[in-house]
Amino acid sequence: MRIRADLVFISSVLFTIALVCLIPAFWANVLTERDKTWLVKLDVGYRLAAQTMSDLSVVCLAIILIGLIVIWTGYVKRARSTWLVMFIIVWVWAFPLLVLPLFKGRIVLTFSEWLYSAIHQPGSPRTWAESVVLFLMMVIALLLPIKSFFLVREIQEPIHRPSPKLIGGSAVTVLLSMVALLAWIHFRVYEIPPDVLSSQQRLPPPPAPPQTPCKVQ
Repeated sequence: MRIRADLVFISSVLFTIALVCLIPAFWANVLTERDKTWLVKLDVGYRLAAQTMSDLSVVCLAIILIGLIVIWTGYVKRARSTWLVMFIIVWVWAFPLLVLPLFKGRIVLTFSEWLYSAIHQPGSPRTWAESVVLFLMMVIALLLPIKSFFLVREIQEPIHRPSPKLIGGSAVTVLLSMVALLAWIHFRVYEIPPDVLSSQQRLPPPPAPPQTPCKVQ
């Protein structure tokens, strides 16, 4: 079967990349039997919080699985109902989970500081940057094929195929740019140059002893 390089297919690939990239984070929060045995020894509040996080992660994994099934069974075939399903997944599930906490919390970093921290070192800034990139990827994937779902008559669909030369330039550029940005943020490792590291470890010279004035007899 020949896969057509149209906007719907590119949107499906973007959705797939974004959803698959979220799987490791949720999978890491799912408690196994070994984890539950270890949690029994801890505080009750911590146990309840970990169990709640595990249950929510299982629900999120189920939503991701549903999204992937919808994408490759109906969405890629331009079924309009599947676009509405993906709209709900993006704005009802992904937005409150990936982006909304940024607006509720107190932002202590500027945009440039946040971007610098996300690129050069692991931590919360990188995690939130990845979340924003993944959400933007899903929003772009949702907006790209709107014309194919709602503005093109179904009778013309088997006859008039979108030309890859016309749509490939912009759509493929968006696809590669989002993937490259996500990979750059995730895999970029900051290394301190040896000269800078040695200069920070070198102790400053001791201060000069005070000089007492000589008395002339």
